[in-house]
Amino acid sequence: MPDGHSSGSGPPGRPGPRSLRPRGHRGQRTAIAAAAALAVALTVSLGNWQMRRAQEKAQLQARRDAAERSAPLSIPATPADAASLDGRRVSVRGRYLADRTVFVDNRTYKGVAGFHVVTPVKIENSQLHVLVLRGWVARDPRERERLPTVRTPQDVVQVEGYGQAAIDPSLELKQAAPPAAQERIWQNLDFERYERWSGLRLQPLVLRQAAAPPVDDGLVRDWPVAGSDVDKHRGYALQWYSMAAVTAGLWVYFTFFRRRGNAFDAS
Repeated sequence: MPDGHSSGSGPPGRPGPRSLRPRGHRGQRTAIAAAAALAVALTVSLGNWQMRRAQEKAQLQARRDAAERSAPLSIPATPADAASLDGRRVSVRGRYLADRTVFVDNRTYKGVAGFHVVTPVKIENSQLHVLVLRGWVARDPRERERLPTVRTPQDVVQVEGYGQAAIDPSLELKQAAPPAAQERIWQNLDFERYERWSGLRLQPLVLRQAAAPPVDDGLVRDWPVAGSDVDKHRGYALQWYSMAAVTAGLWVYFTFFRRRGNAFDAS
């Protein structure tokens, strides 16, 4: 005879299959959806950042191409607007002050540790100086504090290159103390610190030397080309966008199609 439990799918006193589902099933779906949304938002954000970097590099490349087609601008004998010369072809005429040369540390070239060599040039007919980023030289692998020998012209020189607002800094775990009077190896270089150390008045500009001097000074001037890695950033952006699309696709599949398939199987 039928009783009060005959409508269930199991024996009296035992729950049916529907009641076997975990009570937190809906909460799990919500958590998975939130995690998927966060992953998509993060990967899209990283892709957008790479696209912005690609755009910045493309602008740098365009500026460099325009600079290549123009004649070099002479760095003036009076204080200059560094922003107007940043990235432009520039030149300066004057004399090197070899005794004020500094060696910027932790600069590598093809995997070899070394220095960037920076020497000021006293601008002809001026009391101002401009720092010239002359090139790269390897350090002594056995004696870290030993200064490399760099040949510096003594006569009046005409130096050509590209203007830079600053020398790219390397990572410092803590701010370095002001360099001592005889200290020539620096972790980083900025105009204010160099002026205090040298006693020289500077143009707020670095000239990154491009052309080799008449006398071989033994320095490497194989500078990175501005904007040369635009495609690399675009490739990274495509990877991040692809990860976002895959994450969203997997969430849709497992949330709707896979669950619908399970429902059909259970019926």
